[in-house]
Amino acid sequence: MRPNRTIVQVLAALLLGGQLVWASTIVGAAAPPQPAPLTIAVVGDQNTAGINNRQVWPTLMAARTGWSVFNCALPEAGFGSDGTGAQSFDYQVDRAQAGHPNVILLVTGTADASLGETESVTVGAVEALNKIIRGGQQVAIVGPIWYATPVPDSIWRVNDAVRKVAEEANVPFFDAIDPPLLSKELMHPDLSGPSDAGQSVIAGKIAEWIRTAVLR
Repeated sequence: MRPNRTIVQVLAALLLGGQLVWASTIVGAAAPPQPAPLTIAVVGDQNTAGINNRQVWPTLMAARTGWSVFNCALPEAGFGSDGTGAQSFDYQVDRAQAGHPNVILLVTGTADASLGETESVTVGAVEALNKIIRGGQQVAIVGPIWYATPVPDSIWRVNDAVRKVAEEANVPFFDAIDPPLLSKELMHPDLSGPSDAGQSVIAGKIAEWIRTAVLR
């Protein structure tokens, strides 16, 4: 009887092994690889780069959403403004594209309002959009971030010029001055840039806009 008992034990072991292999196959089939997180590069000025902030809104947005966000912003930069040199949005777009993001977000610089004209702003915005489109990334534009009413005419002119470029290119545009995205209470006392609370507000508003108007 022992040989028969041995055969039964072997068959039982083979059957159990087959069940385990089948179960592991089912588990593997039920767990497809997760898609890579959305990657966003942000081009902007001091409102995005931060001035004496513990965290800036791109970092906060990444932490809240799970998106991968690369902050390319530099102070006093813009579509026409170049800050202290090699800081214009054209330069920042090159840095952004090097990271191969899904989306490049252009956040209009308030320094563009000090140029006294909008032609260079329009030209810079068109060039930045074309470069991103040629690179195969999705692009969206945020107007200049402001904090009070009445909004200065110079800020309105820049906002209108960039909005027109976005509309002609059928690119999503976020209006941050009508109404102003921030208030004076959400700025540093010297109004040099958003406070930490202001950065948090920007992160929430722009993340909501990206979900509803950009990721379509």
